[in-house]
Amino acid sequence: MHITVNKKHCRICAFCRALFKHTEAKLRHFRIQKGFSQEQLALSCDLNVNTIGMIERGQKNPTIYTLQRICDGLDITLATLFLYEDRTDTATEESIQRIETVLRQIPQRDVERVARIVEELASFGQ
Repeated sequence: MHITVNKKHCRICAFCRALFKHTEAKLRHFRIQKGFSQEQLALSCDLNVNTIGMIERGQKNPTIYTLQRICDGLDITLATLFLYEDRTDTATEESIQRIETVLRQIPQRDVERVARIVEELASFGQ
């Protein structure tokens, strides 16, 4: 991921790559932590819900201005976003994304049922 400044991608250094490493997953983490759906986040930062989804999936590189708007909507700073180190391993994140993909394809009533099942499963592990 590279920031876009004046429609030009930053190609400067490893610092940029390290700074933006896993930004998509970090945004998703903070959105979920706040209890926001993609739609709610889009409304809170005045962006299209498709833009939020594409950024979270790594299909769209946001400008620094867009990242700032998203951070404002999440009530976090850009520094918090960039410095956060997610402790979730890649396999777990991929599993969560697969589950999300399936949930988006089933009727809402079934999504509610799945949510209750997952909550029950999680309570057994506590």
